Amino acid sequence: MATVLIADDERSICDAFAALVSSEGHESRIVANGDDALRAFTAARPDVVFLDVRMPGRDGITILKEMQALDATVPVIIMTAHGSLATAGEALRANAFDYLGKPLELVQARAVLRRALHRPTASSVAIATDTAGHAPIQLVGNSAAMQEIFKLIVLLADNELTVLVQGESGVGKELVARALHEQGSRRNQPFVAVNCAAIPETLIESVLFGHERGAFTDARETRAGLFEAAGRGTLFLDEISELPLHLQGKLLRVLQERNFERVGSVTAMPFAARVIAASNRDLAAAVTDGKFRDDLFHRLNLVSIRVPPLRDRLQDIPGLVQALLARANADAGKQVRAVESAVVEILQRHSWSGNVRELEHTIKRAVLLAKGDTLTVHDIQLESAPDATTGEPADQLRRNLRQIAARWVARGASPDGEATLFADAVGTLETALIETALRITQGNRAAAAKLLGINRATLRNKLPDGEPPE
Repeated sequence: MATVLIADDERSICDAFAALVSSEGHESRIVANGDDALRAFTAARPDVVFLDVRMPGRDGITILKEMQALDATVPVIIMTAHGSLATAGEALRANAFDYLGKPLELVQARAVLRRALHRPTASSVAIATDTAGHAPIQLVGNSAAMQEIFKLIVLLADNELTVLVQGESGVGKELVARALHEQGSRRNQPFVAVNCAAIPETLIESVLFGHERGAFTDARETRAGLFEAAGRGTLFLDEISELPLHLQGKLLRVLQERNFERVGSVTAMPFAARVIAASNRDLAAAVTDGKFRDDLFHRLNLVSIRVPPLRDRLQDIPGLVQALLARANADAGKQVRAVESAVVEILQRHSWSGNVRELEHTIKRAVLLAKGDTLTVHDIQLESAPDATTGEPADQLRRNLRQIAARWVARGASPDGEATLFADAVGTLETALIETALRITQGNRAAAAKLLGINRATLRNKLPDGEPPE
């Protein structure tokens, strides 16, 4: 049980907070001004403080600073009905644990209280790292699919063949291309990456091949393109499916003849770089649809590396989190060293439609929010998977079941080859509902049936032989 100090001159707010604290199983102490709050803090060293900004006597920000000087480990949450950017900034710069505006939302206040009282233990930590440097993001993974990719990278690194890297957006296709470059003999030569979808169609030819002075309006000077910039290194053409058809033909000729001309020139220039292309679209389907040249597709697809989506290699998440944590620390100027096991479990239950890029953004946001040196469940925000404590129960169930169903359907038939997925899923949910209802009603079958909205005979027929679960 924790002690929560509440400092506010509005009795209704104090009473609401006291009820909230009591419902969480903790003890509250209430004062009505800043000086009394400081005295109570000094005498009792509460576990958490909720402190109003405007009270009789000295203001809450001043009291916060004095509390911090006495014991900076106690979380102090600032509350105000007169919030402004300046007030919020002053509070957070004074190391307030959080900042709540009035009128208070009790759901939000409860969440802040739980986060403030959360104390990670050594046994609850799944990932720990001492890395604080801004190391480049590298390919990470213990899954069979990633091990196969590592093998292909080693085999192809010193090969001159064009490689096509395929996979959904955010899986790390450029990391594969960089690894191919860095593992081979070209590692000391340039690695030039271009996103073909990010350059306007009117400019892409000039960007790739360069242009001569006067080749078109505004071409006031001769400029080298990325094909020249790549030298004897590697040219990575990301989103190759977005290359206009007329430039697809020109690229094919470059790959075949190993030379090119700048826009506005008739002088051939040698092309010595290795080409690695990538696409998040099905290029074979694009060929069928007439949007991608068949001859270029086969030229690029001499060797293909397919990077699996993150949802298909969830066992790689701990290693990815450890690698991303070091980079997030460097970017945010933080020293978060560890991650709770519960965080890893949450991340491994997520669907990751944005793949590793989404995971990277999630870790960066969590590091920014983290108050200590360990990421906890309170720091994780997954936009596409709302917190299970919010929304209507039926909506929560639908959201969670959709994610579970996606993984189950992707997994396919049962190990013995029987297509029993539907029966297995329905049976699992049914059993969980019945067991939960029996626990809540302490084994009272009539009460459990009423709670579930079924008759007692139906419940009895669905129970396995023997005593109901305790």
